[in-house]
Amino acid sequence: MQRLEDWPTRLSEFIEARRERAFSWGDSDCCLFVCDGVEAMTGADPGARWRGLYASEKGARRVLRDNGGVAGIATLVLGAAVPPALAGRGDVVLIDTPHGEALALCLGGLIAAQGQQGIDFQPMTAAKAAWKV
Repeated sequence: MQRLEDWPTRLSEFIEARRERAFSWGDSDCCLFVCDGVEAMTGADPGARWRGLYASEKGARRVLRDNGGVAGIATLVLGAAVPPALAGRGDVVLIDTPHGEALALCLGGLIAAQGQQGIDFQPMTAAKAAWKV
C-alpha cells in the first residue's frame, strides 16, 4: 500500500468530512474509520474484507475475535507494529478507550479517533502502538 502524492490534502479533507459523523457499527466504528482514512490517503480500501460482515457490537466482537483483536486487524493490513514514537502523520495508532482498545489516525501531535458523536482528538501520548501506512 502506497500513499498517493496528495495524501496530506486527502487526509485533511477526510478528517474534516468525518468531524461530526456519529459512531455506527459496521459503518463508522474505530476500525472502519481508520480504513476509510487509509483509503483516502492510498486509494486502496484495507477494510474491504470486513465491510458488510457486521452491523452490531456483537458482530464486531466476532470479527475482532476471529482476526486477533483490534491490533490483529491492523497487523493483518499494515504489517508489524512499531513504537508510537515512530508514528508520523497519517499512520495508524492503537489507543485505550472506556470501551476497550481502538484504532485511530496520527495527525502529528494529535490522534483522531472515531467517537460517539464524531471525531475525538487526543494527544499522541495516548498511543500504545503504531503501524506505518
